[in-house]
Amino acid sequence: MSQELTISQIQRVRAIAISTYTASVAQILSESMHKAPTQVVASMQKMLTTESATASRASANILKSPTSLKVLQKHFEKNISVLSGSNSMNSNEILKLKTAAIMTMQQENLKIDNKALVTKSINELLMAETIQETTEKLSSTFAEIKNQHTRVFTRTLSSAIQLASTKIGFGQVKSEIVSPSLTRIVATNSKGINLISEVHTEKKGIDIISEVDGIADGSCAKIMDDFNREMETLGIVAERKERKSTGGIAQMPYIKHLRKQRGGNKREFVNEQIPPKNFKKLVQYINY
Repeated sequence: MSQELTISQIQRVRAIAISTYTASVAQILSESMHKAPTQVVASMQKMLTTESATASRASANILKSPTSLKVLQKHFEKNISVLSGSNSMNSNEILKLKTAAIMTMQQENLKIDNKALVTKSINELLMAETIQETTEKLSSTFAEIKNQHTRVFTRTLSSAIQLASTKIGFGQVKSEIVSPSLTRIVATNSKGINLISEVHTEKKGIDIISEVDGIADGSCAKIMDDFNREMETLGIVAERKERKSTGGIAQMPYIKHLRKQRGGNKREFVNEQIPPKNFKKLVQYINY
């Protein structure tokens, strides 16, 4: 009997071995500030010393999911509110928007994979001359950063899954980006058993679905126990988890395809035990 583990609404992952192709938005901002208007630099420095404006910064070791980045809007609105109370900025809407945008982008651990494009967007925002142009550049910059951060986050999850699989004995690992919304990791151990995980990236959230294929000795429960433990060790936090027996019937379309190629979708081990109903469900919340 096989099992399926679904980890829904991924909230964060520990930033393990983020590839060298990634860059930090905070670093880009630091490099671009020499091009910023003097008033923007001065107002931002003033905000940094204002208690009400210093929102908690994300840990450099934690990567938040794209759905959690809605907090950017909250940070932006808070920064705008603080700036609106400043006499020196009350009548300068352009300066206010630019300063709030820069502060907001610094308040999250944002990772991107196309530094040149984000640098260009930030520089255009800093040099915008009208309220309309500033607003448009702000919106496009935020959108570009979120799109790139989503790709980095998905790849980081994929790396974590590959590492977790390897640690429990599935040494032969292949990762494939099937589509922009689906990444598949196929890990195989020395017995030819496959541990297959899929990362589904949708607007509503990011989910991981894992299933074991090829079990004939009742060891599926232990494999999933070990895999789940390693995933937690790697800092994968989600709103909920669900683990269920499949009765030996493939759930993933990909596994169904594999079994069809092998000549059938038969039950494999009907006496395998699964964890009780109170199997640990993870519900953790991030404090912004």
